Amino acid sequence: MNDLNDIRPSSISHIIGQEHVKNVVTVALDYAHQEHKKFDHSMMLGSAGLGKTALSQIIAQEMATDFIELLGQSINSVADLNAVLLSAKDRSIVFIDEAHELSKSLQTTLYLALDQRKILVHGGTNRAPISIPIADFTLLLATTDEYLLLQPLRDRMKLVLRFEYYSIDELTLILKQRITGLK
Repeated sequence: MNDLNDIRPSSISHIIGQEHVKNVVTVALDYAHQEHKKFDHSMMLGSAGLGKTALSQIIAQEMATDFIELLGQSINSVADLNAVLLSAKDRSIVFIDEAHELSKSLQTTLYLALDQRKILVHGGTNRAPISIPIADFTLLLATTDEYLLLQPLRDRMKLVLRFEYYSIDELTLILKQRITGLK
């Protein structure tokens, strides 16, 4: 028997509800494929349980790329963030859930890294920082409160995806889908 948490949509067409978000993401995916580009940096806004993580995984799947998932509160230092950024490959999806939990200094480091496609590592006392190039990855941020993110970081997000609460009919469909998937 499967666990209820193991039952997730495997494609955009399997997502119930969130029609506006699905339409925007479908267009963005089509554009990325046609132009042979990476998926655009995006911010996903909405309460817990609305499908932000599932959609992020589907985007990575549709782009046929790596998926790196983190919780904002688990990144405690610039070194932690740099390690993640250095592990990403070109076109990888880096998904930060609860992005509003990132400290202001980490948010600054993140948007500078997006702009410059490099990180700065301090070489120790009396040494100048070392600049290390990073891959051209896609950053997906999920948050329940966009205004806890610095404006310059929000400005770097090409897509802003606002997730809505499910209707009664959509919730009923989701429950039926999950119960059927458990059998």
